[in-house]
Amino acid sequence: MRELEAIGELASRVSAPGDALFATLTAGIAESSGLHPTSLERLVQMWAHGWQRLEMERALRRGLGSHPGAFRPVGRVAIVAPGNLCVATWQVIVEALLVGNHVTVRPGGGDPHAAGNFQAALAQISPPLAARMDVQTFARDDRGAWTRWLATADALIVFGGDEATCAVLQLAAEAGFTGRVRLHGHFQSIGVLSTDMLADPDALRHAAAGWAVDALLADGRGCMSLRALWLLGPIDAAGRALVRTTLAQEFARVAKELPPGQLDPHWVARARLLVEDHAFAAAVRTDRWVERGSGWAILGTHGPVPAAVNSPGPGGRTLALWEAGDAADLQRQLVPWHRRISTASVALDADSHGVLETLERLGVHRTCQAGHMQAPRADRAPDGHVPFAAVVRLSDRV
Repeated sequence: MRELEAIGELASRVSAPGDALFATLTAGIAESSGLHPTSLERLVQMWAHGWQRLEMERALRRGLGSHPGAFRPVGRVAIVAPGNLCVATWQVIVEALLVGNHVTVRPGGGDPHAAGNFQAALAQISPPLAARMDVQTFARDDRGAWTRWLATADALIVFGGDEATCAVLQLAAEAGFTGRVRLHGHFQSIGVLSTDMLADPDALRHAAAGWAVDALLADGRGCMSLRALWLLGPIDAAGRALVRTTLAQEFARVAKELPPGQLDPHWVARARLLVEDHAFAAAVRTDRWVERGSGWAILGTHGPVPAAVNSPGPGGRTLALWEAGDAADLQRQLVPWHRRISTASVALDADSHGVLETLERLGVHRTCQAGHMQAPRADRAPDGHVPFAAVVRLSDRV
């Protein structure tokens, strides 16, 4: 299968230190997106590791079963690419290409280079496969361009916030589009730490180090970035102090390895205001605390997330820490984000609390260990969708 060979070679070469293909794949992305080069390099390595040939073969088996010959490419797949992380754009391009489709990409406003760079890198390995890609850039309000772009599309995959995905869906309806549709709206990610783990300081430190990476890598701008962490189970003052100290030490250490990039000023201002408000509350209340350093902050609360909070955590290198008495309490707190949680990173001594079942009931798409939130394998279900389902058709041909 030439697609597997070509994309597998691309991922393998990008994984190799010093290969020129890395420069082709990442050209201009740090400057245009605001990602720090260190975060960009780490993200690319994680993507390449997850999309090696064996990983892609596993994805094909999961999505298409044991009879992949029964499936045919849907035809021309139009992708409204995400604007926050280049690796997310590459993942969806590869998914469509692997099964034989032509791919046409409208880049996200915050990431104009990812799709074109991928095509340029692929052209160095397989010009025919790269020729099955094109990139179309046009204004968000250019209805004529949307109509022309969608006129030849057989499937549409849309990334963005809920408002943006709904707007594209409306434009597709106006254009008379009747093909397959897959929407990826606004998702957030969380972590869960069983207080049973506090009896093992080494395990706690290992988890804290992983969560620091999950929160600080790419400045927490992805839907798989850690925004909030829940302590699950009974905890006393000594336990809280241990968690606070361990998290602060690991965040300070990892922050030196993953320096901040350039974030949206509005997001920075909003996060800074939230940190200052929380610090003021911590000065007059015993149930709040703040730890912060150069380019990071942790906002702790001795209790549940308030019902009025519209996000489990602010992101932007700021982590919110909440508490839940048990799995039922955790579920009650997370109900506002039912089916809106992309990834949950868990550190559990044992699942005696029923945490995994709780997360399943909440519609969480993926669970993983700390430190692996932004490193999904190729065979994961993308935002809960069956891999490849939107980009193939079933054939009953004898």
